[in-house]
Amino acid sequence: MEYYLSTISDVDFEVCNETEKIIYKERTAKIAKQYQMGLELAEFCISDNLEEKYCEVLPHFEYNRNSVDAVVLHAPYNELYPHAIDKAASELAYRRYQQIWEICKKYQIPKIIIHGNYVPSLYFPEWFKARNIEFWKRFLSEQKENITVCIENVMEPTPDLITDIIKVVDSSRLRMCLDVGHANLTDIKPEIWLRECAECISHYHIHNNYGPGGYGKASQADLHLGLGKGIIDMKAMLMLAEELTPSATASVESYETEESAAWLKGNGFI
Repeated sequence: MEYYLSTISDVDFEVCNETEKIIYKERTAKIAKQYQMGLELAEFCISDNLEEKYCEVLPHFEYNRNSVDAVVLHAPYNELYPHAIDKAASELAYRRYQQIWEICKKYQIPKIIIHGNYVPSLYFPEWFKARNIEFWKRFLSEQKENITVCIENVMEPTPDLITDIIKVVDSSRLRMCLDVGHANLTDIKPEIWLRECAECISHYHIHNNYGPGGYGKASQADLHLGLGKGIIDMKAMLMLAEELTPSATASVESYETEESAAWLKGNGFI
């Protein structure tokens, strides 16, 4: 497998007059080059960066894009629901994903990571699947380039919510991103997620945590810790991933970037 570092770790926050401003710093690319890794470009995770802050963010994005040979792109996820009950909301998701698709075409990026964005209290599983199937059949029929969309599990409680969509759409350009840290916050062990999703997986997000609640603090459960921390046996997970999905890619999605790159090297993965 090929390993990447997410540029989410380039983000710093500056508070001025009680207003939070995002500052982008050029640090992840240097670590990626040192460890001969790729980058997952996360500068457009925030939807506003595609429009209001596009010119502000673009130089940092282009610097990272040009720093390494291998890149994938994380799509925006703020309030984007392909399965929305309100069709106007679904069309917003369509427009944002089209914008990201055009960026991938321009910068020759082969893979996009997109949040599934299932919300248990809002959608029946059957509705979520049916509307996503309709959405992705339409989207992929209208975008012809050979770019792969990977749907990432976030609050999805079971693997089938994503894998059933992928199997019905039945396109080599629609695959899954298994987020191992998010899987660890469900009632199903990450290893089971991996085995049940293996035939659909093209990408992984790897980071660690302490499971549901995280020391009893539910708001801090999704900690995105480095690979050497938390309760997930990351070495065993990555060995299984390399056995079952050898052609997949994987991104470290943690602010503990350099520590995680060193962990990967120390354990023989890079």
